[in-house]
Amino acid sequence: MREFMSQSFYTLRDTCRLCHSGRMNKVVPLAALPVASPNVGQSTLVEDVAPADCWQCEDCGHLQLATIVDPAFQYRNFQYETGISLGLREHFGRFMGELVERGDLKDDSFVIDIGSNDGSLLQLAKDHGGSKVLGIDPAERIARDATARGVPTIGDFFTPDLADTIAAEHGRADVVISNNTVANIDDLHSLFGGMRTVLADDGIVVVETQYGLDMIERMLLDVIYHEHVSYFATRPMQTFFEAVGLELIRAERIAPKGGSIRFIAQKKGGPRSVDASVVELIVEEEKAGFYDGRMFDTFNKRIADTGAEIRKRLEASREQTARGLVFGASVGCAALIHYFELGDLIDAVFDDTPLTNVIRSTHGDIPVLTGAQLKNEMPCDVGVLAWRYTTAIASGQQDFVAAGGRFYRALPDLAYRDGTEDEKPMA
Repeated sequence: MREFMSQSFYTLRDTCRLCHSGRMNKVVPLAALPVASPNVGQSTLVEDVAPADCWQCEDCGHLQLATIVDPAFQYRNFQYETGISLGLREHFGRFMGELVERGDLKDDSFVIDIGSNDGSLLQLAKDHGGSKVLGIDPAERIARDATARGVPTIGDFFTPDLADTIAAEHGRADVVISNNTVANIDDLHSLFGGMRTVLADDGIVVVETQYGLDMIERMLLDVIYHEHVSYFATRPMQTFFEAVGLELIRAERIAPKGGSIRFIAQKKGGPRSVDASVVELIVEEEKAGFYDGRMFDTFNKRIADTGAEIRKRLEASREQTARGLVFGASVGCAALIHYFELGDLIDAVFDDTPLTNVIRSTHGDIPVLTGAQLKNEMPCDVGVLAWRYTTAIASGQQDFVAAGGRFYRALPDLAYRDGTEDEKPMA
């Protein structure tokens, strides 16, 4: 019999993370999720569930969750490593090349990465000429392993006090990077204030994160879960940067996670001019209806319609083979099982790099099997929750496909893929 931990692991906030306004609207109601995701060590020992609804600030427009899961619980024993995500290192490498071309990364540059994980990005910074690098990440084992591989990493949370220590002991950085991390942090004022502390007067801050507009327009439902407490857009961030002593100088749409954004900022009064991309994206967000609520009704209907269709396909598979199968056991994939109410229809989840052996659902635990074990199943339609990798997954399961098995992606359109399509996996 399993013995569960009994303490509470989350709190709820009722103010905006960016502007601290209390005028918040629930714009995307979603099913509650387990607080222990597949990324958390000992995730099956925690029963707690917590809301995953999205709220938008009426004053600044920032999109966010109210739920705050205890960061120490989430990240001290974090399981995910950058190398698991197909294409992400290649994306980081291209970006390092862009920084070199722009003159922002030189042979004598000092680069800090906040949320550095396994050090992949900083190793690429070294490869592109950065002479000094420093990572900060609270996942203690991953930080130790990165340091052992030659990427010095502080295994702790980035706080204002740590920022002061880094500035005093290491000097100020030419480039401060935080990719796929800022969405995970509740106290953004302390985070960006600390970034300003460690930043040289002529340096830049680079942030890559989920883009709220793309999330809604492109149906990127799988990026909504407790680790991600913010979904950023340009207009709120321009105001926020100013409030913390920084200036947004560039905003770029980028491909990772199905649709992300890259913000580049400097200290107020820094040497760089503001790129036209900042105003252009703000205008695009306003025209799309991101700040007046028009987009969210459509998004919520698409969630309901997509869930109904996936349920129908799983029911058909169970009628034919007595098995409902899906592929993808990441934290985002697990969230889709809850949002689409699939727990009672899935008999097994497959994954090529599983971080857990079960996915918890409201109907009980679902076993997670390796991708190689799919060959033991009768041919059927398999829903790919890790939808960005559908073609790559199908390509690696050609015996299953040849026997009559088919793969369809869960987002954004439930299209079938047989592995022969000319599609590279998104990071």
